[in-house]
Formats: sequence, C-alpha cells, structure tokens
Amino acid sequence: MSSYPTRRRFLARLSALGAAVGLASPRLVQATEATEPTALTAADDPWLSRLKGKNRVVFHSHLASDGIVLRWAQTFLDTQKSAYGQTDADSSVVVGLNGRAIGLLFNDAIWRKYPIGKTVQMPGTSNANTALVAQLIARGVIILACNNSIRASGQRFLPQSQRGDATLRTAFSDEVRANLLPGVDVVPAMIVTLQQAQDRGCRYIYGGG
Repeated sequence: MSSYPTRRRFLARLSALGAAVGLASPRLVQATEATEPTALTAADDPWLSRLKGKNRVVFHSHLASDGIVLRWAQTFLDTQKSAYGQTDADSSVVVGLNGRAIGLLFNDAIWRKYPIGKTVQMPGTSNANTALVAQLIARGVIILACNNSIRASGQRFLPQSQRGDATLRTAFSDEVRANLLPGVDVVPAMIVTLQQAQDRGCRYIYGGG
C-alpha cells in the first residue's frame, strides 16, 4: 500500500518526460530536414541539374584578383584527388562571377578591343585565364556569369569617355555576351544563384581579394 504513491509519482514523471520528448521531436526533425538539399523544380535554372557530386562547393567573387577564384576551384579538385582519393565526378564545383570578375570570362577579342586588363588590374591584351577556364569546364566545373553584371559591364569596362552613352553600353553588353569563353553559362542574378547553390547543398567560399 505504501509503495503505490511512489509508483504513481514515477509514472507521472515518466508521462511528463514522454510529453516533453514528443514536443521536442518535431523541432528536431524540422532542423534536420532544413539541411537537406532542396529538390529541383521546373522553374529552376538549368545548371542546377548538373549538381551530382557528394562534395558540393560554390566559389564566388566580384573582383578579378588575378583569377584566384578559378585557381581555388582547381586546387579543390586537385586536393580531393591527391589527398582523399576522390575523382572529379565525386565533386560538384561551381564558380560564380559578377562585378568586375566577369572580365575573367571574356575572350581575347574583347580583351584586345577594350581596356579589360586595365580595369581588372591584370595588364595585357589577352585573357591569361582562358586555358584554366577550359580545363575546369572539362573537369566538370560549372562556371557562371551574372547577367546583371553583363548588362552593367559597359559602365565598368568601356573607356571612361564612352561610359555615359547608353547606346554604346548596350552594344558592349551584347558584344560581351557573344564573346564569353566557351562553356560559360549566364545566370540572371548572381545573388540569387548563390542562394540556389547553397539550397542545393553547396558550401560557399569567397574567392576574391
């Protein structure tokens, strides 16, 4: 008889503990689910379907910085291979460029015709990163140029005396779009692209100066 109150108190505590666990569980599940990559939808940009690797990273820069963002992408793949025994197919590497950094993705025709090297502080009349971009794309790296930055590129890359002419700026952006390095994809806005990449499991690394 004397043990009954003790047992009743024990069952009450056990019931309260179960209720607390039951209340906590949905929050735990929700937090776990939030870390899972978001599923693709019909409205997503086409490049997202190419994210297949288990190691996912997006390197981003708005500054040219001698092309370091491209070399970091190369180093990432090389290190995964040499130190961890991974293949290029095990990784999904994205390089997203906007601002002045899109000059890294212009072909030599644009570099010769306009002061690209001076603007990005990489003297010369040819793009020193052309071969590296081609190598990265051949290894499966997704290289993206921001369309907003292309549209505004005349204000950055045209000679100072021409930047106030809206017609020249439009013509320049059209010319740039037609003279991007082979394999480069254009996305509407890099700020949205970075969000999309991280939603799909890409870790963000800033690769500018």
